[in-house]
Amino acid sequence: MRRPVQIMTLLIITLAIPLVPAEAQAPAPPREKNCVGKANKAKIQAYIVLLRLRYDIYAKWKETGVWPDDPEANKAIEGHSAYWTEQLKSGRAITAGAMNGDYWDNAAIIVFEAASPEEAETVMKNDPAVKAHVFQAQVRPFDVFWVTNKFQPGTEACSEANPQPK
Repeated sequence: MRRPVQIMTLLIITLAIPLVPAEAQAPAPPREKNCVGKANKAKIQAYIVLLRLRYDIYAKWKETGVWPDDPEANKAIEGHSAYWTEQLKSGRAITAGAMNGDYWDNAAIIVFEAASPEEAETVMKNDPAVKAHVFQAQVRPFDVFWVTNKFQPGTEACSEANPQPK
């Protein structure tokens, strides 16, 4: 007989919990706001490789409007993409991009980390499209003062009207 009383008491307590006023419940902690800003804490000493498509390939492409059917160049460019994807996955590559438009001197850039100028030169020379002379390339020291964190989930623009929590 004692068992039904325990079950009934438990049932009454369970049903009564939602009746406790909201003020008596602990408030939810405020959501931490993540404002757009610097993702890196300090300057990153890096290198930048400047890449330009070999002019004869560019000229054929622009003259016809069709990418030249050059199996060697295509293979080198596929290798280039795979090579820099691996550099990204290993944590070496920081960012990459290319100029957009119809300019003879269109260039692409890749910013990456290396321990020395010699290592940076080796990284650049190991790019399959550079090895195959499909891209002309130069590497230079490049200081990255900040990288944005705006692509991290939950990051939003903050301003005087929408300040970052202290």
